[in-house]
Amino acid sequence: MKNRQFFVQTLMALALCVSTTLSAQQMDPNMAGMHKATATEAHGTGVVKAIDTAKGTITLQHQAIPSIGWPAMTMAFKANPPGLLQKVKVGDTVRFTLHPAGMASTVTAISPLP
Repeated sequence: MKNRQFFVQTLMALALCVSTTLSAQQMDPNMAGMHKATATEAHGTGVVKAIDTAKGTITLQHQAIPSIGWPAMTMAFKANPPGLLQKVKVGDTVRFTLHPAGMASTVTAISPLP
């Protein structure tokens, strides 16, 4: 009888420990396996290298964008709305806002820097 009582108490204690550990992992956003929230918008600066109004794209040589973990690079982006392409010209240094989605990222605002 004592062995069975000890066994039941041990199982209950173990269940409590597992439950507490799982609760702590669910509340700690830095735990392994947890994902950071993805930014819905990022800001950058760069130089306009090309504009293709027919395709609605702009190629930017941009500086690093730390908020989304991007290094400096040259990349073509879709402009949404396409009218943004009228605000700048090749060679302009610009500040821009984009919706990050890897290679399908979209520039949503852009303006030349003085």
